[in-house]
Amino acid sequence: MAAPKFSSHTRSISLPSSSHPLLVNAEEHLQRLKSSEAASSPSHSLACQRLAALKNLYECLDDVLQLPLSQQALSNDQEVLDGSLILLDICGAVRDIYSQVNESVQELESSLRRKRNGDLADEVSSYMISKKQLNKMISKCYKELKKAEKNCNLTLVNKDSEKVPLVDLIKEVRETTLTVLESTLSFLSPSKAGSLVSKLLSKNASSKGHSNIAAMEQIEMELHLLNKNNSNVDVVKGLEPLESSIQELAEMLEIVFRLLLKTRVSLLNILNH
Repeated sequence: MAAPKFSSHTRSISLPSSSHPLLVNAEEHLQRLKSSEAASSPSHSLACQRLAALKNLYECLDDVLQLPLSQQALSNDQEVLDGSLILLDICGAVRDIYSQVNESVQELESSLRRKRNGDLADEVSSYMISKKQLNKMISKCYKELKKAEKNCNLTLVNKDSEKVPLVDLIKEVRETTLTVLESTLSFLSPSKAGSLVSKLLSKNASSKGHSNIAAMEQIEMELHLLNKNNSNVDVVKGLEPLESSIQELAEMLEIVFRLLLKTRVSLLNILNH
């Protein structure tokens, strides 16, 4: 499966040596996070690492926004405020998708445990209906991500001639945040559907050993095992670690969402001061 391609910008904000230490620290957090963009395979561990790094970056950025220099640099920058709302909306959408996928998998596991063996056509059908709705949500989210990335890139290219380090930093953080959110979404489902049929027909079709396969495809592959007379217990064992990974990422996305909200509140306070 081909994972979505992310932008590989290597720009450095090149903050002047006289910049505030907190501003320099935030830049260092940003550059460390950007260095992880080279790895493109969707995996739980990589998604966790990137979200944890994003959390650290926004905690550092919040400290920067409390500085007096922030009031001077951002007092008239409506574009930065608008960008914070876009990030909040997209992060909220990715978080909601993860929450709904997690709920669907938990319901499926519950049905498998309850019935143990027997006809599960209704339960599988219910999941597939849920999956169609989730795929629509994911597709819409990818479109919003691509639109936001395009607008962000245009903003970064068409900078004012007078360089403002804090404004540049925030715009770079926005670009990297979009990349991380897209990467996180790709763990659930790729931006372009691959040939799942060939994977399902594979002799060894199983979530085990296929860490490069998106989570929703892994779920479908586990369900395919039910048609091969595998016990419900075996399928549940295949779903449990996947459900745990999805739940952990959903919780981390909630933390990032709250930090994005806090950043937006700080920006509103600065602009309305």
